[in-house]
Amino acid sequence: MYLPLHNASNRKYFIKIPIKKLGLCTVSLPLFAFITCVFITLYKDFEVANNTHCNVPNVFPSISASIGSYEPQRTIWRLAIYIHAPLRFFIIYLRWDYYRKTISQNCIFVVKLAVFLNIIENLSLIGLTHWTSSQYYPFHEACFKTFIGTSIFYMLFTCMMLTKYRRRATQTDLEIYSMKLKWRAFFVNVASFAFAAYFFLRHNRLCEPYVYSMFGFSEYIVVISNIMFHMTTVYDLRSQYIYFTRKGFVID
Repeated sequence: MYLPLHNASNRKYFIKIPIKKLGLCTVSLPLFAFITCVFITLYKDFEVANNTHCNVPNVFPSISASIGSYEPQRTIWRLAIYIHAPLRFFIIYLRWDYYRKTISQNCIFVVKLAVFLNIIENLSLIGLTHWTSSQYYPFHEACFKTFIGTSIFYMLFTCMMLTKYRRRATQTDLEIYSMKLKWRAFFVNVASFAFAAYFFLRHNRLCEPYVYSMFGFSEYIVVISNIMFHMTTVYDLRSQYIYFTRKGFVID
């Protein structure tokens, strides 16, 4: 493994990509796709997307309706998830390397478990994207539940590891800031999921106006807080660039 030369005329790489920008692009793609799908649904499919078995007024469609029931929203969401998936798995590899260097050796089992949960989280995200609720509800439901469960426990284990089991007792200002954001995103994610479950059950039981909209809005916060948690990875990664060479690529 070699490092590229600073002299541009003698450099041994032909493409250099900043890791932090790659990470931001990776998590931003599904975020912008999600926001786009919701706004298109509100503009183009408002009535049908907010129609439920209760036949009561609502203003916010569910995520499943926004990303999987109508076109072009379904295509926009699928393209975003399929394009960002390989990059997401690459970021998992970088995160795994970061954990191994940062977390105490005594906690290696939890590190492996957290990485495993992160992998399953991403696979279930691909699954719930491929199997939409309107066409393959049982598969979509199973993937959605798996996604929620694995993402919550992954966030919890990550926060615990980086708070209590670091090899170094001291932290940089950036690491402290990253941990604050992680804990906040985790608590917001759990709280919003609890609200979403409550509003969903209440809607099905009482059929009150706008309760399903509160469920949909809570879902939005679940998704955004999950993305914000993963976005903190850019503060953690120590590698600076990916250098693409004629022999492959080098991470430095």
